[in-house]
Amino acid sequence: MLLTDLPAGVDTLVRYGELLSGLDIGILSHSSDGIVEYANDAARNWLGVGGLSGLGLDNTWSLLDADGEHLALSQLPAVQALCAGRPVIGRVVGRLLGGELHLLRMDAILIPSFDGRLERVVTAFRDVSAGRQALGSGVAGAISE
Repeated sequence: MLLTDLPAGVDTLVRYGELLSGLDIGILSHSSDGIVEYANDAARNWLGVGGLSGLGLDNTWSLLDADGEHLALSQLPAVQALCAGRPVIGRVVGRLLGGELHLLRMDAILIPSFDGRLERVVTAFRDVSAGRQALGSGVAGAISE
C-alpha cells in the first residue's frame, strides 16, 4: 500500500509508521493524557515490551535514573513535558537489559493541534551507553546535565 492510498484523516504517525519502525531511534507518541498510542520497533526493544500494553505512564518500563536508581513517575520525560508545558531535552534515563545498565537519552516534544491545544507528546530516544563506556564512569553525570 502506498502512503498516498491512505485516507487523509489518518494520523501522521500511522501514515509514517513503517518509516519510523526502521529508525535506530526509539519513538513514542503519547496522547495528551499520557497514554502511549504508538511505539516504533526500537522503542519496544529498548524498553523491553512487545506491544503497547505496559507503555503507559505507570512506570512499568522499569526505567532508572542515570545512576541506576529508581526513577519516579514524575521524572519520566513525557510526564515532565506534560506537567511543565514545555519540551524536555537531553534527559538521560537508565534501563536494565540483560543485567547491564543502558543509558537512554530522551527528548520529549509537545505537539500542538491546529487549534493550539496539546495534541500529543512525542518522545524520541537513543542508547548513549557506548559513549559512557568510551569516556569512563564520570560521563553519566555529564550526559544528564
